[in-house]
Amino acid sequence: MKTRLFLLVTDTLLLSMSFFIASRWFSLEGGQVWIIYFLFLGIKIFFFGRMGLYHAILRFAGLPLAITILKASTLATLLCALIIYFPSLKTMPIGFMVTDYLVTTFLVGLIRFSPRYFSESLKSGGTKRIIIYGAGELGEEVARKLLKNPGEYRLVGFIDDEMSKIGKRVHNLPIFGPISDLQIIVRRQRISELIIAISSLEGEKVRHITRECRRNNIFCRIAPTFSDVLRKKDVDIKKIDISDLLKREPKDLDEQKLQQFIRDKIILITGAGGSIGSELSRQCVRYGAKKLILIDHSEFNLYSLQEEFSNVSLPVRFYLMNILKSGDLEQVMQRENPSIFFHAAAYKHVPIVEENSFEGIQNNVRGTMETALLAEKHGIDKYVLISTDKAVRPTSIMGASKRVAELYIQNLNSRSKTEFIAVRFGNVLGSSGSVIPKFIDQINKGGPVTVTHPEVTRYFMLISEAVQLVLQAASIGFGGEIFILNMGKPVRILEMAEDLIFLSGREPYKDIPIEFTGLRPGEKLYEELLIDEAEKKTQYENITVARTISVQWNRLNSEISRLLYHADTKDYGEMLKTIKLLVPEFQHTKLQMPENDLVHNVIPLR
Repeated sequence: MKTRLFLLVTDTLLLSMSFFIASRWFSLEGGQVWIIYFLFLGIKIFFFGRMGLYHAILRFAGLPLAITILKASTLATLLCALIIYFPSLKTMPIGFMVTDYLVTTFLVGLIRFSPRYFSESLKSGGTKRIIIYGAGELGEEVARKLLKNPGEYRLVGFIDDEMSKIGKRVHNLPIFGPISDLQIIVRRQRISELIIAISSLEGEKVRHITRECRRNNIFCRIAPTFSDVLRKKDVDIKKIDISDLLKREPKDLDEQKLQQFIRDKIILITGAGGSIGSELSRQCVRYGAKKLILIDHSEFNLYSLQEEFSNVSLPVRFYLMNILKSGDLEQVMQRENPSIFFHAAAYKHVPIVEENSFEGIQNNVRGTMETALLAEKHGIDKYVLISTDKAVRPTSIMGASKRVAELYIQNLNSRSKTEFIAVRFGNVLGSSGSVIPKFIDQINKGGPVTVTHPEVTRYFMLISEAVQLVLQAASIGFGGEIFILNMGKPVRILEMAEDLIFLSGREPYKDIPIEFTGLRPGEKLYEELLIDEAEKKTQYENITVARTISVQWNRLNSEISRLLYHADTKDYGEMLKTIKLLVPEFQHTKLQMPENDLVHNVIPLR
């Protein structure tokens, strides 16, 4: 109430001032001037009140309030002009009306925007000097939030790589230069923190900026995408996490194609509780599947899925089973009649499978064989094997087992009406047993962070991106293909560890030590996605097709049967030799040992 009364009294004084300035300027005199004065004053106060200018919270003054002031002043002046130029009153100079209008608008706006200006000026004296990377819409939104509630921060300006923006100002703050000038800007402006505020910035660029900040000894954070800002109506500036460093947006993701592929289909997913299987389930819900059949051998994983999907509109069936029990799986397929089969059940951790190689072969090879044969028997339209980059020139039992699985379905395809395809990609961020949670746990404990080798590299992809591309590859497959997903550039694990330490607010090697433990059995320095260069392009730049390798069917079945027999009888040496026959490019350290040392040297954990 006090604010409204203050504004009313202040407006009366300001409107009087603008009127008499215009009157003096155009030398208006006589008794009629006072009549016009009270007319102007009454009409303007009426419009200001009707349009809410006495109810605004001035510390939040912004563009909407400015527009309201402009509208109120314009409408009031037009009504005054209409009355004045009516024949019964003396005609006034047009210049008088224009001057009064301009002075009124300026003074009324000035008195309403001053509280915000002085409030932000008083609050801008934080001790940490901060700069924003990105002078676009999101950067402006972040700046506005910081100016309103700076806390310990003092925003000093912007960095932007668009040369046309450099030298201009946003919120009266300068745009200093591009990110390449960061060192000079940090030194001159005494910057202690940078906020990334560009929507949909790819992980590679975020990694570059983060390392520039690290080199200049300043902290780095990131704002959400602009679509998130619009949805939440706020900017939640957060610490950069590893997903920000690795994220990519598939440039040619065909959402319509995915919907056509999934919509109104009954989908069966094995390994549905795993990282890939669960995301496949979510995406199938998103793209309009008719029904989901979710199979997993882990009770907890299945329970978690059941809780997550408790409110989805489509029917979802949950089956707790081991896929090696083919009789149980066949009953499910007879009952549910699926048309698309995603086989995501596999043992995937290289060191664990090395120590439990017989179980790894049974699960990854026998599991694929039996599920594929059931898919063929029950007329499944399409069977999709989730494979791995470790199947390329494998050096581990896990990689070799997945390569044998690829060979089996690729050659089964030519004898079947079911379309069998495989999709091969590298590590996905956030999957169970991933190196990232391990590093974070080690950092939280104060280190050391353990890296196997300073030069080891891996491909990484966000789970959501990987699964969308799996679905896209499956939608264009005709059977027999091994699709390879574009994983981007390989990431040095050492650099990832250093980034994670830096993003936790500590300095690598100084606050948190890094130790090298040596490559584990079966591990490579780097992973590959193709066996040779004979890949075939698809209509999507993120998906290519590996060369088809045909094997005589009876020989392939005979050698796989022998492999499974040696896994059953736990004859390690013969099992390795059989893998080598099936996968000539297989290079395992145990194959270099004397033959006597290859027998029964690995016993599965029970």
